[in-house]
Amino acid sequence: MNAPSYDTLARLLAGPDGDGTSLFEAAVELRDSFVRSEHLVGLLPEDAPEVLVAGLDRAGAAGVVEAWLELGRLRGYGAAPWALYPEPDLDASVEAYRNADRAGSVAGALGWVRVAYFARSEQHAAEASARLAELLAAAPEDPELLLLTGYLTQQGYGRAQDEAAAVRYHLAAAERGSDDAAFELSVLYATGTGVPADDAESQRWTVRAAEMGNARAMGNLGGMYATGRGVETDPAVALDWYTRAAEAGHARSAYTAGLMCLVGDGGLPVDRDRAQEYFARAEELGFDVDSALGQLGLSR
Repeated sequence: MNAPSYDTLARLLAGPDGDGTSLFEAAVELRDSFVRSEHLVGLLPEDAPEVLVAGLDRAGAAGVVEAWLELGRLRGYGAAPWALYPEPDLDASVEAYRNADRAGSVAGALGWVRVAYFARSEQHAAEASARLAELLAAAPEDPELLLLTGYLTQQGYGRAQDEAAAVRYHLAAAERGSDDAAFELSVLYATGTGVPADDAESQRWTVRAAEMGNARAMGNLGGMYATGRGVETDPAVALDWYTRAAEAGHARSAYTAGLMCLVGDGGLPVDRDRAQEYFARAEELGFDVDSALGQLGLSR
C-alpha cells in the first residue's frame, strides 16, 4: 500500500485535470511524507522523489511561484536532514530558484545566490554577485541582503575580496536584526579577520547573537560556560544554552546536552531519560550519536 500523498500526486500528474494549486498542495503532502520518514517503512515507492519533483515542476510552470521556491529548497537540501530526497542537485536547485526570480520573487533571487555561494560554484559566481548587487541597490537596508553581501565580499566570491568591507556589511546587517551577522562578527573578532582580534568583542557578539536566537551562537555560549572561557564556569547555564541551541536546530548542541545529562557533567545530576531525549533530537538533526559516544568509550 502506498501513502495517500503519493497516490494523489501521481493521479494528478497522470491526468489532464491537475491545476497548479492542486499539484503544489499534493506535492507538499508528499514532501511531508518524506519528513515523516514514510519512505523508511515502505509507504513510498522508489519513484516517489521523481514524482515529487515532477509535481513541483508542473505546478511552477502553471504559475505557482511557491512551487519553484520549494523545488529549489528540496534540490539544495532535501526534505529533511534525515530524508535527503529528492537527490541534491546544485544546478537543478539554482534553476528552480531562478525560475522564481524570473517571476519576480526576491526570495527566489536570494535562494539561487545563496545556493551558488555556499556551494562555491565558480560557474555561477559572477552572475550571483551581480544579481546580489542589484538586489542590495534596490533595498539597501535589508539585513539578509547585507549579510549575504558580507559573505561574498569576505570570500571574494564573484567580486574582489575585501575583509574590512565585509565586516562593515555584517555590522550593518546585525544592527538591522540579523542574528547570523551578529554570529559572523563574533567569529571575525575571534580570528582577527578584517578587524583586530579582540576576544572581549567576540564574546560580546556571541552573547548578542545568542540572545537574538542564533543557534550556533547559543551552542558557542554553552561552550563558554562549560569551559569557563571568558565567563565563570557554570554547567547548569551551559546546559541551558545547549538546550536552547538544540531547540533551535543545532545538532551538536543537542548531542552535547545529552552527554552532559548522561554523565552528570560538572556535578549536574545524571538524568538518563533526559539524555535520551536530547540524543533523539540530535539524531533528528542528522548527528551520529552512537559513533560520537563510542569515541568516548560510552553508550546510551
